[in-house]
Amino acid sequence: MMPAGGHDDLRLTNRLDGIVRDFSLADIGAGAPASGDLSVETHTSRRRRRGFSPQDFNGLATLTLVEEDGLLRWDYQPPVHGIPSRRSRRRAAHPIGAAVVHEFSFTETPPNKVISALEGLDAKLTPDAGLRRLQSGRFVPVQQPAISGRVLLLVHGTFSKSEMFLDELNAIPVGKDFLQRATQKYDAVLAFDHPTLSVSPWINALDLEVALAGVSGSIDVVSHSRGGLVVAWWLRNAKRRVDNVVFVGTPMEGTSLASPANLRSALSGLANVFKGLEAASAVASTVVPFMTIVTGLSRILGGVLQLGASTPLADAAVAIVPGLAAQSRVGNNSELERLTRLSWVSTPTVYAVTSNFAPSESDADWWKIWKLLSRPTEKMLNWGADAIFNENNDLVVNTQSMTRLCRTKIDASRTHDFGNSQSVHHCNYFRQPETIALLSRAFNL
Repeated sequence: MMPAGGHDDLRLTNRLDGIVRDFSLADIGAGAPASGDLSVETHTSRRRRRGFSPQDFNGLATLTLVEEDGLLRWDYQPPVHGIPSRRSRRRAAHPIGAAVVHEFSFTETPPNKVISALEGLDAKLTPDAGLRRLQSGRFVPVQQPAISGRVLLLVHGTFSKSEMFLDELNAIPVGKDFLQRATQKYDAVLAFDHPTLSVSPWINALDLEVALAGVSGSIDVVSHSRGGLVVAWWLRNAKRRVDNVVFVGTPMEGTSLASPANLRSALSGLANVFKGLEAASAVASTVVPFMTIVTGLSRILGGVLQLGASTPLADAAVAIVPGLAAQSRVGNNSELERLTRLSWVSTPTVYAVTSNFAPSESDADWWKIWKLLSRPTEKMLNWGADAIFNENNDLVVNTQSMTRLCRTKIDASRTHDFGNSQSVHHCNYFRQPETIALLSRAFNL
């Protein structure tokens, strides 16, 4: 039996099966058959058995990724204790015409254990948290290396880890050449892996400064997405000599995806972004961490956010995820206000890479996702999705947010703006020759 969307949906289902299994997102409840093992066999495959219902797993909540009209939405069902009634099963039914892409059950995370759960998810995504050094084409952990020469530092963002830089740059010839020239010119190429959910970027910045305590030479920096906020907080208080910094798709003034009013829609929106990446056959270092965080967050926050419900969402729901709250694009974001209201201790030459992703109607998968995020039609609004972005964006960050530092816009001569691009989005900046050209110019490579 193939999912309604054909081979693409089957590939998506198989990818999610692997993520749920590898990251141990599913649990077994008291009512589950003794032989069942959801860490190996998820509901997506088991639900096809006659008479199986997710609610038969007593005491477990259920998270379902539903596809309707080519778009994905998370639906959360709270734990059902005892034998479920017909009424409770009717409440769990999905809309007519909707297809279940993936489904699994788990122990609900109470609000007082959310941070602990986020720490666990972070630990699985970045098992080598800390500083790593590029050696023989791969990153090797190092502890406060003593380096007096020139250093290139790479800082990843949310939904990512440092391997992203290697996979993306090595995907194109000019990227490979850039890495080769960087390893020859710099005394060391370092990468900083950091948790992105359970702590705020300024805490990551404190850890970064400690990790670089032995570096006394000059530093150039490449940062992506939230990693740019980590770098910005570090620059605000850094003791190192930093010459040049390139911010790529950085939410300097926040992202609408993290605002309280949008968080519930954002988790479904990001699931659709993942679907687009999967359809585009993006590399594993981009796709797997991205969807692991989206699925893991939906699992952890499902009960708090009541995914799939139409009730209003309280500001407190986003505040319990420090890594997201720090990026919330709202007027009263106290962290971003404190980041930019004073001049930074370190004042390097700064560069930026931006894009407004605007696919054509002929690019059917991305077009639907773009409309869901940016300009939803009436049908999509009825489907339950609200517009997340009301301005230009790269699918994850508002374009306008990417170029303002301390209330001053980065000079256009040091910015590469892809403009209204049909192909450049938040997850493929480093596959673009123009991005590599800016990096080469910024670092004189």
